[in-house]
Amino acid sequence: MCLPYTIERLRQTVQNLAVSKEKLAHTQQILVQAEKLASMGQLAAGIAHELNNPLGVVLMYAHMLLEEHAHDGPIKEDLSLIAAQADRCKKIVAGLLHFARQNKTTQQETDIAQLTEGVLRLIPITNGVTVRLVNELTDPLASVDRDQITQVLNNLINNALQAMPQGGELTIRLWGDEDEIRIAVHDTGMGIAKEHLAKIFEPFFTTKAAEKGTGMGLAVSYGIVKMHRGNITVESNAGPSGGPTGSTFTVTLPRHGAPQETLSQAAGNQDFLEMIE
Repeated sequence: MCLPYTIERLRQTVQNLAVSKEKLAHTQQILVQAEKLASMGQLAAGIAHELNNPLGVVLMYAHMLLEEHAHDGPIKEDLSLIAAQADRCKKIVAGLLHFARQNKTTQQETDIAQLTEGVLRLIPITNGVTVRLVNELTDPLASVDRDQITQVLNNLINNALQAMPQGGELTIRLWGDEDEIRIAVHDTGMGIAKEHLAKIFEPFFTTKAAEKGTGMGLAVSYGIVKMHRGNITVESNAGPSGGPTGSTFTVTLPRHGAPQETLSQAAGNQDFLEMIE
């Protein structure tokens, strides 16, 4: 009688250890990502402010020279390239500043369904893409920073559209329970390669062409969602052999937000880690 009982207990112990190991690995991955973002945030503000002044001078003189040489073909082409690349640098600096300022939110009760509809109205939909909004929320209200969540939705929807250059279907699904609201942005585009999935929330990581993105959008979105004590996950398939290609980003937000004093404390490296999970 003792031997079967002992075997069963050992089996349960092994199962429990496997579950604990999986949870530990997941938590470790989140902490590593949080540490990267926290360290990046400390550097971002200083770098952005140092770059802004000289970058503004370059932009101003580039555009002045463009006006002076509007009819000079070769020079105009070179000046246009300088201005375009300087504008790209400006966008990168703006992304750095947005990233660095994620230590404060202004929360207010917000209708998430109306917010999503408003974002969709403002984003130009590319040719060949059909949009479907599936609202399963009986109560669409949550306490969030309206501007920051708008930024997250803008980033996710624009990424989805860029993943479907030949057209496809964009589906935004809203659902939740009494404690959380979930927003899923699904596209039928090219998908994300498996080896890139672990890196997509890292600052400056991008698979887009240089003129298409800076690699800050998802990193900023990740930070905003975490500041709301929420979560953002991705599922993707880039290989047709694995079924339909495409990606789904799911944002989970608590309905009642987080205390403002907790959010302010999260600006520091170690304090930020305490928020994760």
